[in-house]
Amino acid sequence: MPIYAVHCNQCGKDEDIYRTIANYNDLPECCGQSMDRIICAPQVIKDIDPYISQIDGSVITSRSQHRDHLKAHGCVEVGNEKMEPRKESWIEKKEQKAALRQEIAARIDSIS
Repeated sequence: MPIYAVHCNQCGKDEDIYRTIANYNDLPECCGQSMDRIICAPQVIKDIDPYISQIDGSVITSRSQHRDHLKAHGCVEVGNEKMEPRKESWIEKKEQKAALRQEIAARIDSIS
């Protein structure tokens, strides 16, 4: 959700607000009037610093080159890998759990 800076012209209060783009014009009130939006520069994330690849020793100079290099060598960054959904164990289904309990109880009764 984007962050916007707003300012009250009467009391001088500055505030950062979070709004969806759909609610861009929904500004808070202060001192009985709507606050003014302060036009701010957008946040820009700088590119990565060049580094030497531990895979083959080549120099990687950009994020796109980094992604392509990892893909070409079949590698993934830790924390960015796709996780497989957890497989449901057969014992987790209620009807199978009840059947297992009945079978265990029947075997215990047959021993006694």
